Amino acid sequence: MLQTLLFALIPIIVTIGIGYFAAYRNDFDDHDSQQFVKLVMNYALPFSVFAGIWGTPRKIIIADIPLAGWLLVGMVGCYIVLIIAYRFGFRLPLDLSSLRALSVADPSVPFIGSAILPLLFGNQVSAITIGLCTLIINILLLPAVFASLAKEGEVTSLGQRLISTFKKPLVISALLGFVIALAGWQMPAELENTFMILGKVAGGLALFSIGIVLFTRRITINLSIGVSVFAKNVVFPCIIWLIMLAVNAPASLINIVVLTLAIPTATMPTTLAIQFKINESEIASIQFWSTVFSFITMPIFMWLIG
Repeated sequence: MLQTLLFALIPIIVTIGIGYFAAYRNDFDDHDSQQFVKLVMNYALPFSVFAGIWGTPRKIIIADIPLAGWLLVGMVGCYIVLIIAYRFGFRLPLDLSSLRALSVADPSVPFIGSAILPLLFGNQVSAITIGLCTLIINILLLPAVFASLAKEGEVTSLGQRLISTFKKPLVISALLGFVIALAGWQMPAELENTFMILGKVAGGLALFSIGIVLFTRRITINLSIGVSVFAKNVVFPCIIWLIMLAVNAPASLINIVVLTLAIPTATMPTTLAIQFKINESEIASIQFWSTVFSFITMPIFMWLIG
C-alpha cells in the first residue's frame, strides 16, 4: 500500500505544478481558479459523492459508524482545543484564532482526498469518508467559523448558518446519498456512469485550481506558519493515532482515519482569509507548506502504520 500511496502522490504533484505553471504563464488567474472551484464544489464533486454513497450497500454504511465517530472527534475536537489555545493562551483575535484552528482541523478531503483516497481504499470507502468529512465541515465547523468571522452588524444566527450550509450542493448530495442508501434502495449499475462522468473531473480540476491559488498568493514562512504546518501534518494525526491505539481500534479503521486526517490543509481557510481580509498571506502559506510537506509526511505515516 505504501507503493500505491507514492504513485498516488505523483499525479497530485504534477497536477498542482501544472496549475502553478499555468498561472505563472498568465493563462489562468485567481478569478479562473474561483470558477474552477465553483465547478468542482457545486457540480463535479457532489455528483461523485452522491454516486459513491448511493452505490454503497446499507450494511457497509452502518458498519462505518465508528469511522464517522472518529472523524467527528478528531476534526471537531482539534478545532475546539486549538481555538481555545489561540484565543486564551496566546491572546489572539477571535477571527485569526478561528482560521488558524481551521487550518489544522480541516484536511483537504474533498480536493486532495478525492484524488488519493480512492486509490488507497477504493471508491466506496473513500466516498463515505468524503461524505462524512463534508458533513462535519459544513454542518459543524463552518457555522462556528463564520460566526467568529462575522463583522459587527452581520447576522450570526446559528440557525441561519445551518440553513445556509444545508443549501450547499455538496452537503445536499452527501445527505441524499446517505438517506437513499440507508433506505435500502441500491443504485442500479446502469446509472453509475450517469453520475461519474462529471464526477471524475473533480479531483484533477481541484488540484489544478490549488496550483493557481498558490501562485496568486504571496507565500512566506515564519515560526507561526511552521508550527501550524507541523501541527496539521504531524501532531494532529499522531495524537488521534495514539488515542485509537490506546482503545484498541481496528487496524483498518486506524489506517483510513489517520491518513484522512494527515491530508494537508484545505483551501477553505485560505478562501475565508481572502474573503474577510484576515492574514491572507499567512493562511495561504500554511496551505502551501502543508501541501508541500505532505509529500513527505503522508508516505511516512503509511510506512509507520503499514
